[in-house]
Amino acid sequence: MATGAKNAKSQALAARVPHDAIEEMDAVKYDNESTANFIVTAIRGEIARRQLSGGAESALLLARDALIRIEEIGAKAGEDIQQLVSVARTELQRRAPKSDAAED
Repeated sequence: MATGAKNAKSQALAARVPHDAIEEMDAVKYDNESTANFIVTAIRGEIARRQLSGGAESALLLARDALIRIEEIGAKAGEDIQQLVSVARTELQRRAPKSDAAED
């Protein structure tokens, strides 16, 4: 009984491949390697390569996200610095000699 092109573990594909590509594949396949095994390995390798490179659009989105995060961190750091400066001023005023008040 035929199961069709798709089952729980795999899907059959039909593709036209140039003769020279088939000949090159046959020349480099391992002795006990099936054509299907070679193609699956090649597909997985290409998927991994593309995921790593991400493409130009993905790189731009990652760069944009990084710049947004840098802006957020910089703004927070600026607020924290202003708060530290304010605390330092308050402490300096509190610890300042009371000579002016004693002269009155």
